[in-house]
Amino acid sequence: MMTLASLVLLTVLATDATTAPTPGAAERLMEDATRILLEGRSLPRDTRLELLALEPADRIRVIAYLRRIGLMTGAPWPAADLLLAPNAEEVSE
Repeated sequence: MMTLASLVLLTVLATDATTAPTPGAAERLMEDATRILLEGRSLPRDTRLELLALEPADRIRVIAYLRRIGLMTGAPWPAADLLLAPNAEEVSE
């Protein structure tokens, strides 16, 4: 006879095995950037706002990726902007 805990564990394991992880916002931005690069376009003007919507760790990861593939070549971001909470109101210009 299975206990309730065993049934819950089996359900969780079965669910995890059948559902693929959905990409987060950072992964989506990096996929979009790759497509933009391959199409020979430049980043949209709202990229900064999209980056500011990310958690700081994801923001830094995406910025590093954009710089590495050559889509972000401008001035470096101020450290304060890198560490802002998502969608913080005060942003350095």
